Amino acid sequence: MIRSHINYVYPVKTPSSFNLVAKKHIEYLRKFYTITEIDQFLFPRIQINPSELTILHASKEVLGIYEKERPNTSVNTVIQTQQILPEPLAWNIFFQRRRGIEQYNLVGFDVCDSDRMTKFAVDLINKVKKVAVPSTLCVNVFRNSGVKSKIYYIPHGVDREWYELPNVWNSDLKAKITNSQLLQLYELKKKGKKILLVWQWYDDNRKGYTEVAEVYKKLRKERNDVILVVKTAWPHLRLEDLLKDVEYILIREWLSDIEKIALYDIADATLLFSRHGAFEINGLESLSRGTPCLAHDAGAWVDYENKHFLIKRGKKVKVFDNNPFHEGYGYTVDVDDAVAKINEVLDNLDEYKLIAEDHRQRLKEKFVWDKIAEMIVKMIED
Repeated sequence: MIRSHINYVYPVKTPSSFNLVAKKHIEYLRKFYTITEIDQFLFPRIQINPSELTILHASKEVLGIYEKERPNTSVNTVIQTQQILPEPLAWNIFFQRRRGIEQYNLVGFDVCDSDRMTKFAVDLINKVKKVAVPSTLCVNVFRNSGVKSKIYYIPHGVDREWYELPNVWNSDLKAKITNSQLLQLYELKKKGKKILLVWQWYDDNRKGYTEVAEVYKKLRKERNDVILVVKTAWPHLRLEDLLKDVEYILIREWLSDIEKIALYDIADATLLFSRHGAFEINGLESLSRGTPCLAHDAGAWVDYENKHFLIKRGKKVKVFDNNPFHEGYGYTVDVDDAVAKINEVLDNLDEYKLIAEDHRQRLKEKFVWDKIAEMIVKMIED
């Protein structure tokens, strides 16, 4: 059955990877469907048609919020709801919430941030009929953790312009760059500096911030031509404390797409030192611009990585303490092998740039949002 309308529930106003990926899904799915966007915190409080397909992104987070709100179905709730809704509709919502989430036709998008999920997470995910995850690693984690819903592999992507635009700094696009820190990097590059880029978000332990600091400090003792660029939107990172005695550049402001592309274009390599993750889209973004992305050999990113950019895995470590969804393990990078690989890449940049350029041509046949949208449509209509 070809559907004409779907509901898409996600963190509408919360800047996060879920928000960014969901917005891309919606942008491209609108070529096939009419879509109603619903914030995850509003979802438990509104009435939707149970026969319509509703997408939850990420499913366990949305369902966790729903289950937390569901017990609040007293008559007082109806009275409060009547303040903003007509009485019949308020009572409809009351009875709908009492019936529970099972009444809905649900499809989920979700992630694995360690090699095992908690029973709480699995029980939530099993409430959806179908669930899509962005890597083959996550498919295995979901199965091994006990997920019974039908599991689909649907990776992330980038817009085609990421593959097709020329290097910003070697083209007319350079005139569009007014960000002072990006222009500072351009001047450093002209002076012979080698630029390493790392992205750090709120879960900096999962992102391997201690390994980033250790590797960079070792590199700085061996060579004076390298500078680390840390990109974040977080108010304060623990990585800042570890790097307080060494020179680096911190970019905290939000960047437009062309500014992000310029950042990857100016970098000589991206460091992806995450201990675990469902996909890590910054790695794909880097490779889509022909910039080597260096990561260990046991992560979800091996789906799109090039073997020449892989580093040995290091210690097996617990990714989170007391996380409600993820209770398993991941791997650090091997610090010594990371230092050796970075030195090798920086000392042979022309060779590695050729490898990266050839690899990006292969990636654009699969890891691009219009192709991903077609995979989502097939899952929905399956």
